[in-house]
Amino acid sequence: MISIGRAFQNVLREWGHDVLIQRKLDDDFNYSSRFERVTTRHMYPANSDLVNLLRENSEGVAADAVEMIYYFEAKINPKTGDRIYENIDVDPSKPTIFLVDYAIPMRGRFGKIDYWVVGATKEKPV
Repeated sequence: MISIGRAFQNVLREWGHDVLIQRKLDDDFNYSSRFERVTTRHMYPANSDLVNLLRENSEGVAADAVEMIYYFEAKINPKTGDRIYENIDVDPSKPTIFLVDYAIPMRGRFGKIDYWVVGATKEKPV
């Protein structure tokens, strides 16, 4: 039987690139001083069904548009609010920073998480 997790790791090995992840701390205001280098595959969401994530709020249903969709291995376990630093190998002094808007676990056989789909938007400078 084909393992989606192993197939996904092969895709990352052949087509992925490295980014840095900075985790949001539990206090919801601060970020960890540690950065994790991880391999990902990303796409611009122009032709994806995941462009707009629908959410329900008191005014009705709203759509949240994202600027980038990332795919991460199951062990990465991204969370809403984490930072993703792009272009770290191109110009380390000027990375593009994305904030994770949502992280959806993609489950395979027996409910095991095989990989994550993450929607992110650029962080606005303060």
